Amino acid sequence: MALRLLPFAPANMSRSLFSEALQFRPVRFMPPVATAFLQPVSISLNIPGLLSDIWESVLRAVPKKKTSHMKKRHRFMAGKALKDVKSLNKCPGCGQLKRAHLLCPHCVKDIKESWRTLDTA
Repeated sequence: MALRLLPFAPANMSRSLFSEALQFRPVRFMPPVATAFLQPVSISLNIPGLLSDIWESVLRAVPKKKTSHMKKRHRFMAGKALKDVKSLNKCPGCGQLKRAHLLCPHCVKDIKESWRTLDTA
């Protein structure tokens, strides 16, 4: 009778589990009479408690519903709100409030209007 072994051990199987899992299996080309006398052997693998806990947590780590676009954006944008402007100065030309290191919008508006009147004239 021709018999064969499992060709390799799975990477995550310990040596003791692998030795229990090793069973002689009949080759498929045996005549049906010879296979009638062989009894099927059932293998019960005892997975250690740590592995079963990890496996159960992996199965539970699947979300039940798709996260909506709004919830996803709220999560990504948390803590990225607009900040208050604290650097305000008075414009030396017109006396209006303006941001530091930027042109005064009122003065720029007046300059643009004066250029338009020069262009049309």
